Amino acid sequence: MLVVCVACKKNQVQLSGKFENTSKRCLLLSKIEPDDIVFVDTILLLNGNFSHSITEERIGIYLLKYNDTTFLSFIAQSGDCLVFSGDAQNLKRTYNIQGNEESRLLLETDRKLNLFYDKTKEWTVIFLQHKYKDDYEETMAYLDSLYNQEFERHKEYLTQFITQHAGRLATLPAFYQKAGNIAFFDSQKDRALLQEIYNALSKTYPNSIYVEDLKERLEE
Repeated sequence: MLVVCVACKKNQVQLSGKFENTSKRCLLLSKIEPDDIVFVDTILLLNGNFSHSITEERIGIYLLKYNDTTFLSFIAQSGDCLVFSGDAQNLKRTYNIQGNEESRLLLETDRKLNLFYDKTKEWTVIFLQHKYKDDYEETMAYLDSLYNQEFERHKEYLTQFITQHAGRLATLPAFYQKAGNIAFFDSQKDRALLQEIYNALSKTYPNSIYVEDLKERLEE
């Protein structure tokens, strides 16, 4: 797909792209704020193609939704021109973004989490196969061990990611990433790492609403 993106004006972000396998006629765009998800706009789809501009004076984390189970997240700041692609029926695993480094990094952590989920699905199949067998307890202990190892491995990846990309906003959602309802980090136990994130982000994005909110949380 060849997409030509016109340079954006200050305080504007240009979104464009093409999604395959679209049956709906629109996308829903929301902004993920520190304490809420705020609806921004409806983006029209024409044969899977779209082009839309939004106002962003600083930097924001956004959610682009095709339906309740198919969506993607990205980071945009004033002047960005972002180009999207992917399969609308499975955006979480197929989407790609061109246009800024923050969204590329956020995409990297999303893909790593998908790999984590792929492994846990394999273990779920094994669990179901042994659910009513004599070796059920032994199998459960083995699967729990595998899960804990993979959980710690992914947590170590996130820690390294945060350290290597200090000053990037993508490190904040990386800290708060979850496996289902289980967070990889704890805001109290891992407070030192959260403080490192704040120290770096306060230099890169001192006026960001996310940095301001993080400062308040650390001062509580």
